[in-house]
Amino acid sequence: MNKKKQLSKGFVIVASVKPAFYTSALNLIDSILGYYPDANISLFTHKEWVENRAEEMCDKVFDCPKHVRSKMYGMMNSPYDITFYIDADCEIWHEDIVKVWDQLGDNDLCFVRLTKDKKPQSVFAEVYADIEGTNDRIDLQLCGGVCLYNNTKPIVKEFMKDWWEMYIIQEEIAHERRKDPNFDRHDRWWHNGVPQSMLRWDQFTLWWMVNKMDKYKDLKIGEFEDNYRWNWFTSFGDHVEGKYNNLVDKEPIVIHNSSTMNKNKDFRQ
Repeated sequence: MNKKKQLSKGFVIVASVKPAFYTSALNLIDSILGYYPDANISLFTHKEWVENRAEEMCDKVFDCPKHVRSKMYGMMNSPYDITFYIDADCEIWHEDIVKVWDQLGDNDLCFVRLTKDKKPQSVFAEVYADIEGTNDRIDLQLCGGVCLYNNTKPIVKEFMKDWWEMYIIQEEIAHERRKDPNFDRHDRWWHNGVPQSMLRWDQFTLWWMVNKMDKYKDLKIGEFEDNYRWNWFTSFGDHVEGKYNNLVDKEPIVIHNSSTMNKNKDFRQ
């Protein structure tokens, strides 16, 4: 009798362009291992930054492009069957991180959802723009700060590849537009139905793929149980009377995102 293959499970962390992300990534990795000592972790960063500490903590260290959105490059090149991507400027605060794999269920991908009725105005203020001349609105609900996905599925692999490659094209369009001597950053400019203000967002690429591409209309996208518990932003504030602004039902939070981090500072000694 053939034994069912056991799927590999691991974390992907990406630190690119700014050294602050590398320092923060090592802190994140250390916090994962504090609660999950046998976790599989892959770090995607620049080879000239890699130190013994990184190689000792991670089971794999990969080189990645010097690009502000190398996160998608790391995601598409994950060596794990079931992958949990976490932004480098996060930290693990609770032992439930070992149970994260259960959140995927039978979905292809799983995100934290930025819900209109709960998200504080100070963070991820609702991003709206007209689409293709209609009065439809963009609501960037899927937060790419964490993403749990089944990397064994070809459609998921293709999704990650498209996310990376489509953002590169999107960025090039924005760059060419900015070279126009008549460019006005406040001008609502369109390119094939895409407003100028959205072109810098990888979150917008994610929105477009999920909502506008027939290729991914049947993709099964889940939401983390207790939602913000799995990606709590500094700007949300501290817990009040034992509750985190009533945004999570179960205490305490698992992943804390330091959204106020000084990303331009080099913390390396």
